[in-house]
Amino acid sequence: MEGESILFSPSPLGEKVRKGSAGEKRFHRLENLAFACVAVLALTGLTLLSSGLYMKAKAELAQILLKRAFAAELRGEDAKPWPWADFTTEAEVRAPRIGAEAIVLAGASGQALAFGPGWLTNTPQPGEEGTAVIAAHRDTHFRWLKDVKPGDLIEITLRDGKVLTFRAGQGRVARWDQNGIDPAAAGRHLALATCWPFGAVTRGPLRYIVDAELVETDGNGVTPREQTASMDTKTLSRL
Repeated sequence: MEGESILFSPSPLGEKVRKGSAGEKRFHRLENLAFACVAVLALTGLTLLSSGLYMKAKAELAQILLKRAFAAELRGEDAKPWPWADFTTEAEVRAPRIGAEAIVLAGASGQALAFGPGWLTNTPQPGEEGTAVIAAHRDTHFRWLKDVKPGDLIEITLRDGKVLTFRAGQGRVARWDQNGIDPAAAGRHLALATCWPFGAVTRGPLRYIVDAELVETDGNGVTPREQTASMDTKTLSRL
């Protein structure tokens, strides 16, 4: 019986081994769970990074094609940047001091803004009486807007070849629905708008705006058109 008790009764050592095995299993489960979480986070980050790089590459390539199309328009040719493009180029915006430029599209829909800055069509055209508004994303076509300083010149080349020069004021931050832009303001003004803060990865309500005033034209004058005295501020919410 004593031998049986030795053979069949649980020993303290065996109990420790079994407890150790259960603890190891729990540890391995936690370890696997941690690895899974890290893998998910890494995959998510990789996806976001890939998506961001794709969007930037798409924006850069689109601008190359848009510049070719705009150059053709300046020569009087009817050209599309790609066969299925359903928008038109409106102008070219340049900041000579910092060497930045971009082709501006007519309209500021989400699709158009993926390819270039958009002129809000319910504001005056650049150079006309009032305030023309051009908007773009902060991480692509207007990422250089933060580098514009007061007094910098902003050049706008229109589709008919007219070159307008504006002088930039101090950049400012405002909510998209309290932006202070008046399309019917006296004088000839330009407002360049993008999301703020720069470098953020999520959309917020704040916008960075550079106001500029016309200082000269190319001498050919500007043809005014009937303008809308209100601006669709919802467009700025999509930046």
